[in-house]
Amino acid sequence: MNFRCLAFLLIAILSGVRSEAQTPKIDSLINLLKTKIPDSTRANSLRQLAVYYETVDAEKSEQTYQESIDFSKDKKLYLEAGAAYFERSFLYKAQAKYQQAELSLDSAIIFLDLSDDSRTLYRKTLVYDALSGIYKGLNNYDKAIEYQLKANDLYEKQHATSSLVKAYLNTSVLYKELHNLEQQENYSRKVLAIGKETKDDNYLFLGYNYIAFALSEQSKYKEAAKYLDSAKTYFNKGLNLQADMTISFFLISGSVNAKLKNYNEAYSEFKKAYDFAEASQHTFSKYQSLLQMGNVRTLQKRYGEAEKILLEADAAIQKTGELSQKNILLQYLSDLYKDWGKYDKALEYYKKFIEVSDSITNIQNQEIAANLEKKYETEKKEATIQLQQSEIRQRKTMNYLFGGGVAALAIILLLTYRTYHQKQKIQKQRITELETAQRLGAAQAALKGEEQERSRLAKDLHDGLSGMLSGVKYSLQDMKGNLIMTDENRQAFERSIDMLDSSIKELRRVAHNMMPEVLVRYGLDAALKDYIAEINKTGIVKVVYQSMGMEGKAMEQSTALAIYRIIQELLNNVIKHAKATEVLVQLLRENGRLVVNVEDNGRGFDVKASKEKGGMGWRNIRSRVELLNGTIDLQSSAEKGTAVNLEFNIG
Repeated sequence: MNFRCLAFLLIAILSGVRSEAQTPKIDSLINLLKTKIPDSTRANSLRQLAVYYETVDAEKSEQTYQESIDFSKDKKLYLEAGAAYFERSFLYKAQAKYQQAELSLDSAIIFLDLSDDSRTLYRKTLVYDALSGIYKGLNNYDKAIEYQLKANDLYEKQHATSSLVKAYLNTSVLYKELHNLEQQENYSRKVLAIGKETKDDNYLFLGYNYIAFALSEQSKYKEAAKYLDSAKTYFNKGLNLQADMTISFFLISGSVNAKLKNYNEAYSEFKKAYDFAEASQHTFSKYQSLLQMGNVRTLQKRYGEAEKILLEADAAIQKTGELSQKNILLQYLSDLYKDWGKYDKALEYYKKFIEVSDSITNIQNQEIAANLEKKYETEKKEATIQLQQSEIRQRKTMNYLFGGGVAALAIILLLTYRTYHQKQKIQKQRITELETAQRLGAAQAALKGEEQERSRLAKDLHDGLSGMLSGVKYSLQDMKGNLIMTDENRQAFERSIDMLDSSIKELRRVAHNMMPEVLVRYGLDAALKDYIAEINKTGIVKVVYQSMGMEGKAMEQSTALAIYRIIQELLNNVIKHAKATEVLVQLLRENGRLVVNVEDNGRGFDVKASKEKGGMGWRNIRSRVELLNGTIDLQSSAEKGTAVNLEFNIG
């Protein structure tokens, strides 16, 4: 009796198992989607919401994925559309809908090919990886290994260590299915090598665990047990493992112990795998664990328990319609009843086993025949077309020589004309690009010079003039104690000192605004909180500040300063022109992008006129946004306030 279905589970769980839904995150995303957010953020939020819905409501999850896909297509967000198709494939795969999962991944590639985003390559790599798992589920191992090796190569080039570890494990199990045990062990050892290089406990655990599995497949059970002991050392450290990795550990441990005839320990390990599978709602690993538990009970001659467990596995497998696993179950039941002495039932299940085996073989043969027939028809059609074309050419060669010459001349003239105009177009485009680059360079130099001058003036005002005025203040205070003055003169003297003190404070405030020290020391988030607090102290307008994802994330100082100036200028415009009572300032940093939203309840203005004319403030804002390669969306109308949405790719 064997444990040959174990590898099927391992690649299934390595191909992606969702964690349990987190209700607070679902509520948070729903609330976010009710607000006005940039299109890319909305598309990504819808996709993430669909992911969280997967283990709560599959139908709602699919609807939300479709909503994300439709929205992304409408807005020409090709990366986001591809990502949504990719994520949706996991929903289908969890339901064993492999054909739908394959179609979803094919659609992902189509849209990712349209994207020029820098993150596209990694997304395509994930799609290749997922396609490998789908073809494995469809029993197409040649395609599975083809896409897996393609994904491995791209992961290696991108130095994506975490993804590469998972990919190597998938490759190891795939080679096991292809009966290439040497390569199975080789890829498991690659994982261990990464673990030793990075000193990552998780990778070390996985490396030892899967080497143990590879060695057990080579019947090296004692050696496998030693690697399992090493894996257990790291497992007992309380690693933060996903349920699928925990399940695989218990399954491998159970398999090795069963081969070493440690049946009680083997059953215990398979039971742990089953408990984790049930908790994480992973159908495949649940019935795989049941199969192994039933097999162990048969080996222990505890036939009643074995029968109950295997029939429970049968009920689970019936829901998926997975023939290869049904085949294994029937073999286990036949073996059970044979050992039990119930030969009638043993024969009954053996016949069913043969029928399912034949069905699998017929399906595979039909697929092969269909592919061969398709190939034959294609080749036959091409041969017929070539023959017909040859006969037509022979009959009409003379008739079309003259016409062909004229046509060729016309084509040459047309191509010459088009080439000339194309060159002109390219030259104009190149000139435009150079002019744009020149303008950006000039703007960058001007802004850089402006900031340097601000910094110098701020330093001179704070350290120079402010210090001198403070010295004068202290000198006057010393003189006050040595002079004999009338009450009227004393009051005038004290008023002068108060005015001098106010001047020093105003001077320091101006210096601070010219070059905020808080920004240099503590970053953009802290500087904006400080600046807005100062505005709120004046009582001119109430400013509400909200930030998400800004904590503990460094930003290049020049970028932070430019964004600070943009927000500062926007708030100055509100204070000077909007006659607003409230302003909302929001910052959201996510996936290398920074979204800035500034909204007020003021009197609004004509956006078109602002773009055509605009004051120095708006010109400065647009220059800085352009300098950072950002986008600006301005919405305003009379008596309905103004909303400014900015988006920057800050890495």
